[in-house]
Amino acid sequence: MKKSIEEYVETMDIKKAAWEISIPMVISMISLALYGIVDTIFVSNLGESALNAISLSYPIQNIITALGLGIAIGLNVVLSKSIGEKNKEKSNKIIVNGIILSALAWIIVAVLALFGTESFLKFFTKDTELINLGVVYLKITSVLSVGILFEILFEKVLEAYGKTKESMILQMSGAIINLVLDPILIYGFLGAPKLGIQGAAIATVIGQISGMLIGIFLILKNKIVNTSIFKQMKADFETMKSILYVGIPTMLMEALSSFIILLLNKILIGISETAVSVWGIYVKVEKFVFIIIHGFDYGMMPMLGYSIGAKKQDKIKDIIHYFYKLALAISIIGMLLFMLLPKVMIGWFGVSNETLQIGIVAFRILAIGFIFQATSTVLSAVFQSFEKASYSLIISLLRKIVIAIPIILIFKDSFGLNVVWWAYSIAEIITAIVAIVLYKKSISKQISVKPL
Repeated sequence: MKKSIEEYVETMDIKKAAWEISIPMVISMISLALYGIVDTIFVSNLGESALNAISLSYPIQNIITALGLGIAIGLNVVLSKSIGEKNKEKSNKIIVNGIILSALAWIIVAVLALFGTESFLKFFTKDTELINLGVVYLKITSVLSVGILFEILFEKVLEAYGKTKESMILQMSGAIINLVLDPILIYGFLGAPKLGIQGAAIATVIGQISGMLIGIFLILKNKIVNTSIFKQMKADFETMKSILYVGIPTMLMEALSSFIILLLNKILIGISETAVSVWGIYVKVEKFVFIIIHGFDYGMMPMLGYSIGAKKQDKIKDIIHYFYKLALAISIIGMLLFMLLPKVMIGWFGVSNETLQIGIVAFRILAIGFIFQATSTVLSAVFQSFEKASYSLIISLLRKIVIAIPIILIFKDSFGLNVVWWAYSIAEIITAIVAIVLYKKSISKQISVKPL
């Protein structure tokens, strides 16, 4: 029997509900990440220029995803609260304004892509072939990004109502369609034209638009809304403001990842080109530890949102404490793997001995910050649920820019490459301390629960 978010919180054991609601979200996030990974794997066979074009396009795709995820997470939290308040009219208004915001985001992205793609690529390279390939791929995936923006939005609508299995179906369907179409359209299998990198872009947007359409079908099938809601497409700026207030930190946190990759690569290449490869490998492998934690965080947020709206203070306390324990357990497992098996993990990428040696040291130093990163990650999600979006933004800025980058710039000449890895571990420790202080400050104003 399918459960609503109300049933998860009101009738189920918190531990069981946490796993049942979160695991599909973890799978959904992995599915979302698969779009870029699958394209990269297949396009790599077309040559170095095609692969580089995909790589240069990644930050823009990540920013588009950040826009969609920010709006969707904001909607998810605000919608969960209205569901807890049992206010159907307000819930419908929130969904309508989430749709309007996503449509506006798509229009802005499409216009910028049409007129700015070539200039963006020329900022990084003068290679004509690379620019032409990048323009083809990036224009298609950006101008037709309506699919990914609404796919993410509808996924979070389903999750707010506790329809996590349907949310997983939505995401998996789009990713599987992309996976099937990629080799067909790139290499010209099954009688299809051989489109190369253009085929990869087309496969991606078909998968995303398919996910969007499946999302509409599932929302209507589960009677979350009916078709009459589209007759009520009226913008309400207060509702939009409440969605964006919660969602903007998520947008910035996700977009900052792209900025940091570019900035740190610029710094590292001045120290050692090999270090750039090490950092790239670390980011890819580390993501699989924290994508699980983020999946559980996204499971926690609608449960917290409902409990806050329904004024279930004991539930709020239990939810925060259990999800925090889960995050710590996952981060400890990740830390041990990075410290004990760095050679194995780095070896998956077939790197040189120099890269391997630098990577082993980097993985072990960076792993020190895992437990602290888990703490700030969970508390950031708690702040978003409490509509303390500014606290989430502070945490993100501290982790990614404010602490680590100045340490690197000041000490890199004196202490060399390892200061880069230590800077990020130090940043995680300081950020976790700040997050706990902010949590203690805000929790007494929100609910009567004991601090962590």
